[in-house]
Amino acid sequence: MNILPSPRPEELVEFLEDEEASVVVSAEGRWKVLIVDDDAEVHQATRFALKGAQIVGRGLELLHAFSAQEARALLGKCRDVAVILLDVVMERHDAGLRLVRVIRHELGLNDVRIILRTGQPGYAPELGVIREYDINDYRTKAELTHTRLITTLTAAIRAYEQICSLNANRRGLELLIETGNQLFIPRDVGAFASVVLQHLGSLLGSPVNAIFCGPLAWHGVPGDQEELGVIAATGAYAAWSGRGLGELGDAPPRRAFRHARAKGGHVFEATSCCLYLGRIHGKEAMVYLDLPVVANELTRRLIEVLCVNLRVGFENVVLFQRLNFFAYFDPLTRLPNRTRFLDDLDGRLPILAAAGWTLGIIDIVRFSELNDALGHRSGDMLLVEVTQRLQALLGPDALVARVAGDAFGVCWLPGAGGVGAVLNVFSAPFAVRGHSIPMRARAGFVSVAQISGGAVELLKRANLALSHAKQEGDQHWRFFSTEMESSTQNRVQLLNELRSALHLHKGLELHYQPQVSPLHGQVVGCEALIRWIKPHGEMVAPDVFIPLAEYTGLIVEIGDWVFAEACRQIVRWDNEGLPRFRVGINISAAQFREPDFVAKIAATIATTGVNPARLELEITESVAMEDPESVARQLRELKALGLRVAVDDFGCGFSSLGSLNRLPFDRVKIDKAFVRELTPETSEDCIATMIVKLARSLGLEVTAEGVETESQARLLEEMGCKEMQGYLYGKPMNAHALEAWIRGRAT
Repeated sequence: MNILPSPRPEELVEFLEDEEASVVVSAEGRWKVLIVDDDAEVHQATRFALKGAQIVGRGLELLHAFSAQEARALLGKCRDVAVILLDVVMERHDAGLRLVRVIRHELGLNDVRIILRTGQPGYAPELGVIREYDINDYRTKAELTHTRLITTLTAAIRAYEQICSLNANRRGLELLIETGNQLFIPRDVGAFASVVLQHLGSLLGSPVNAIFCGPLAWHGVPGDQEELGVIAATGAYAAWSGRGLGELGDAPPRRAFRHARAKGGHVFEATSCCLYLGRIHGKEAMVYLDLPVVANELTRRLIEVLCVNLRVGFENVVLFQRLNFFAYFDPLTRLPNRTRFLDDLDGRLPILAAAGWTLGIIDIVRFSELNDALGHRSGDMLLVEVTQRLQALLGPDALVARVAGDAFGVCWLPGAGGVGAVLNVFSAPFAVRGHSIPMRARAGFVSVAQISGGAVELLKRANLALSHAKQEGDQHWRFFSTEMESSTQNRVQLLNELRSALHLHKGLELHYQPQVSPLHGQVVGCEALIRWIKPHGEMVAPDVFIPLAEYTGLIVEIGDWVFAEACRQIVRWDNEGLPRFRVGINISAAQFREPDFVAKIAATIATTGVNPARLELEITESVAMEDPESVARQLRELKALGLRVAVDDFGCGFSSLGSLNRLPFDRVKIDKAFVRELTPETSEDCIATMIVKLARSLGLEVTAEGVETESQARLLEEMGCKEMQGYLYGKPMNAHALEAWIRGRAT
């Protein structure tokens, strides 16, 4: 067996004095050095030589193995050995060399530095061993004097330390890459906080005492002063989860949080740190961490790099929570919006139905007028106060949402006052910016248990009930019934059929009611009236489908078709040699409001080639009075095209003589209601008489509608009415029938 040569006494003394005087001992523990040799004297000599030695700031912990097998067992349990002093020849002549391969390949200890030393170099030639085995140094035992032993160990330990540092950096970077992906997965701050604390523990290699601090309530609205508190905590601080910062007293984490917020950055102390994740859209977050050991530079750098990912992850969470808020909540009232309201309902429908809850939609009457009169700021304040009143009345368990600009959705269990009691929130005026504003509302309700198919179907039925409530006036409510649904379905079906009839040019046709001069019985004109005949021959009354078309806006397309068709029919009559009488065409209010109305009239005249002098447009008195100045301008443009204009149903509106005088009308048509009341006893002071006198004073022509008897015709003629229209002369008829009627009168 080879024994380590004894060092000279002066070398040992010199080493001890020099090292004791200069070393600074680290708090990180001692370097582990494993001595593998089958000679006990070698172990004893090495122990003696290294007694009290300090290398790279630390002492040494010597481990001993007397065979390769014993060394293997020891290394399987203790994997943080820095250097192995390995003998070659032990139980076998190549036992040490075989152990090298076991250490590197089987045990996977690639960081440990292996110094091969032998007293019989013939068994292991240096060049061959260095080339074939993964060792770090090769020494004969004769070479390893005390000084050489220390210098060799120092070089090996420095290499080991550097390798460990590089590996720690690599592992830290790998962990950072992994956490970088995982930190972008959470969509809410609670889940994000849990992931952050978990990854901090992984980075430090052990469970941690840590706190994630952030806003306890997330509203998503910038500028909100939200209370900071403990979102998540682990280890010794786990019981603090959910507490506000004010509840932490003067504990070290509270002081660290104050310091980090004031500094706007990280705070590192000897045994703890506070990581400041920044302020993003008004939201702040910080992480307090007890460090398991004194933080070295590597740990600090890795934590700071991790903080970059944490900040980006926190910004990502804030963004998602803001998107979630603006997607599912109303920023003004902070109530759920329509989408969130439906989601909440769908999640609870079975429970709500079993409990007898009611769903309602509440619509504020003339809310837009308030906005126009007092400004949107006042409107916003009113909506906030309505929200507060609804929540106070219905209680914390009720679902309250803002489902439209001036409409609220509610779902609650009605009390003794019934569903209508919810409108009591509007019984007292609203105080808005110094104004006391009385407001009214309408509501539609439906029982949750009454309708199957989900929240959308419920909301649709409540909206249908609201539509019926609107027809009854302000401060009314209606509860859904199946009759409402069938009526609506009929209206929808009728509208679809009407739209098809218009677009396919099947079913809609014009009938013409003649206008006659009673003096000579001559046809002076006719009024074009639309009729709808379904494919199976059923006629739909105009007072049924015209209001439906007006409500849906289809009346504009229908009106355009009526005007164009009347123009084409006039051209056909002219080609067939009929007398050149005028044709009156009704113009709806929706048509008249179209910005390109006059341009469309001019284009149709040019396309059909009709003589515009044959056309007389009829507008109602109410349309004429909507905006007299704008109406007057449009009428002048129409008359410039060569058309005539009549005011229809005169006397039913609220126009004054002055307003009528300012508008360039050519004709006044007396409504049939005033004709119907004509009798010899009332003819002197009736409304019809006054209209005729007024028209004559303004130089306007007069046509009476709804003339059905000879007595009415005679009285009107005595008043000075020169033209009449009604069943006395002819009912509305299609173009061919009118042509035959005219030709028949001429014979």
